[in-house]
Amino acid sequence: MINDIRVGALIAYCSIKRGNKKTLTFIVFVLSLIFLNLVFLPSMIGGLLGMFTGFIQDYPYGDIVIEPTGGNAYINNADNVLKKVRAVEGVRAATKRLDVGASINHKQKVVGVMITGMLPTEEYDVSRYPYIVSEGNFLSDLSRDEIIIGAIIAGTGHGSEIYDNLGEVRPGSFVDVTYSNGVKRNYKVKGIMEGTFEIVDLNALVHYKEIEDVYGLEGKEATSVVVRVTDQGTETRVRDKIREAGVNEQIFTWADKSESLIRQAMQSMGAIDIMSKIVSLIVGAALVLIITYINVMNRKKEIGILKAVGITPRSIVVSYAFLSTFYVLLGIFAGLILYFTLMLYFQANPVVFYETIEISPVIDHVLLVQSIVTMLTLSVIAGILPAWSVSRESILKAIWGQ
Repeated sequence: MINDIRVGALIAYCSIKRGNKKTLTFIVFVLSLIFLNLVFLPSMIGGLLGMFTGFIQDYPYGDIVIEPTGGNAYINNADNVLKKVRAVEGVRAATKRLDVGASINHKQKVVGVMITGMLPTEEYDVSRYPYIVSEGNFLSDLSRDEIIIGAIIAGTGHGSEIYDNLGEVRPGSFVDVTYSNGVKRNYKVKGIMEGTFEIVDLNALVHYKEIEDVYGLEGKEATSVVVRVTDQGTETRVRDKIREAGVNEQIFTWADKSESLIRQAMQSMGAIDIMSKIVSLIVGAALVLIITYINVMNRKKEIGILKAVGITPRSIVVSYAFLSTFYVLLGIFAGLILYFTLMLYFQANPVVFYETIEISPVIDHVLLVQSIVTMLTLSVIAGILPAWSVSRESILKAIWGQ
C-alpha cells in the first residue's frame, strides 16, 4: 500500500508538472468561486441574525427576561424578584419595566404606541436606550410629565413615510397621551430616540412612576424584569440559577425570544442557504469529475502502458486522488483568500438597508472547517471514480483506447 501511494504521488507530480498552467489556473479559479459561495452567504445570514438578536438583547429583552405567569398581567412581587435575581452569581444588572398600550396626539395627529415605563438610572447598565437619544436628552430619576418618543413616531426617522407619525415632533414639544385605561396625560417631549429598528423607533418611554400613577399600582408590579449577565454565553446557566433562587415566573433567554420572533424568517433564509450549499457542492464535484474524466480519456493509452510495465491499478487511482486533492486544495486556498478579503471589506463597509440598518458578515470558523472537509471529500471521490473505472479495463483495451 505504501508503494502504491509513493508511485501514485510520483505519477500525480509528473502530471501536474507537464500540465497546462492556464487550464490549471482556470480550474482553481472556478473552484475558488464555488467554495466562496459555500461560505459567503452563511456569513451574511449570520450577520443579519446577529443584528436582530443584538437589538433584542439591547432593548426589549436583555440577556434574560422574566415575565408574568399564566394569565397574570403583572409580576406582582417585582421588587422581591429583583432582589433574588441580583443575588444570583453571573448577573451583572437587572431592572423592572411596565409596558402598556397608549395613543399619542399632537396637532390632530394620533398614533398608537407601546409605552415602556422604566427606572432611568438602572437602564444605563441594562439597555442601550440611554445611548440612542438623537435629539434632546434621556430621562432622569426626576423626569415626571416627560416622554421619550421613537424617531418614526416623531416623524423624523427613516421609515416615517411608511408609518403613521406625529409630524416633525421635536424636543420641547408637548403631546397628549391617552392610556389604554382611558387616562389622559400631557407630556413634554424630552428626547427623540433612534435605534434604526422598528422595535425601538415605534415606541415611547416614560418614567416608571408615570405608569404606576396612571394605573394605580403600588410600585411592586412589573410586566417584565430584564436581566443582563456578566459573561455572554452563560444565559442558560444563569436562567437555571434564577429558577433555583426561587423565582417562579416565566423566564426566557434572549435566544428563546429571538427564536419565536424571527423563526420563520430564519427558516426561510436557512432553506435558501442549504439549497445554495447543495448546488455548490454538486457543481464542484461535477467540475472535478468532468476534468478528471477528460484527463483520463486523453491519457487512456498512457494508463494502459503504465499497467503493462507493472504499475498497479491502485497506484493509478491513488495518483488521480492526489490530482483531485491538489486541484481542490488550491481552489479552497484561493477561495479563502477571496472570502477573507470580502469579509474585511464588508466589515469595514457594512451592507446598508433602508439607509440606516447596517449588516456586517460574521466569520464562522466551524462553518469554514465543515465546508473545507465537505468540498474536499466530495471532490476527491468525484475525481477517483473515472480513474477507478478505467484502471479496471484490460491492458490491451486501454492501450488501443477502446
